[in-house]
Amino acid sequence: MSNVVVVQNAVEDIATSVAEGMSKATVSNMSDVSLSDVENVANDAYKAYSEAGSALTSAQEKTSAAEKAYKDAMNQYMFQDGSPESYKKMKEAQQALDAAKEEQKAAEKSMEAAAEEAQAAAEAVEQKKDELRRTRHRDTTYVVHCARVECTHGMRESYLALGETHGVKTRQIPQMIIKDTVLDTNIINFGGCKSKENPSLKAAAEEAARKANEEIEKKKGFLDSVIDFFCGNRKIEVTDSLLEQCMGECKACFPVDAEWRRGHRKVFINGEPVLLRRCSVRCIYGGLVTILLSGQPE
Repeated sequence: MSNVVVVQNAVEDIATSVAEGMSKATVSNMSDVSLSDVENVANDAYKAYSEAGSALTSAQEKTSAAEKAYKDAMNQYMFQDGSPESYKKMKEAQQALDAAKEEQKAAEKSMEAAAEEAQAAAEAVEQKKDELRRTRHRDTTYVVHCARVECTHGMRESYLALGETHGVKTRQIPQMIIKDTVLDTNIINFGGCKSKENPSLKAAAEEAARKANEEIEKKKGFLDSVIDFFCGNRKIEVTDSLLEQCMGECKACFPVDAEWRRGHRKVFINGEPVLLRRCSVRCIYGGLVTILLSGQPE
């Protein structure tokens, strides 16, 4: 049985649990497939969901047009000429409307099924990632160029990279060492940052509060002014709640002598321990960077 078939079966198991209102299924054979296989199946499910949505929109438009045509034909027959020819057109329009409604009903069912499959596929991806996270701490796989990484405060996943190689390859891919911690050279930024210790997050929250207060001032009326006079000026402040809704710029910063923790104890490149999937490194803003995939072919 191919890995893709295994993943599809896993997704179907989860989809069944979703449809029956059960908790997310635990699929024992998920460990036998790669994250890439699971994501490929998920991408197909998302595409099918998108196509089902387009088909439903088309069916709804067809039904709307058929309803208008039927009303026009009925008005023609009942309030204008009442001829046999008009009656025939009205019946044909009614049949077309019935057919359009059936088509829309089928499209709605397909959309519902596609939505369940897409949801199940997304859950299967997260289930596989959770499995990888659970096993990371004991994984001594060598990490290479283009390994996939995560940050606890990052907006998205990212990758590791090497500008100049260290002269050693694993499976024809440049191998990395524990000194490879330079932002946007080795650790590609995570797009955005949710750490409250990051100054850019506070700046983003202050900007959001400023714009919101400007809009409030523009919309104030006489009653609002009276309320402000007696109750105090009601302004949006930068609170923890607002900070949680904002996103700062990822400026992951590591000390000059920063190293990935728990590198290999016995294998070195140019005197430096090689990087393993179990390794982690912490940004000064509190984000813990960990390795989801080693970068080697799965």
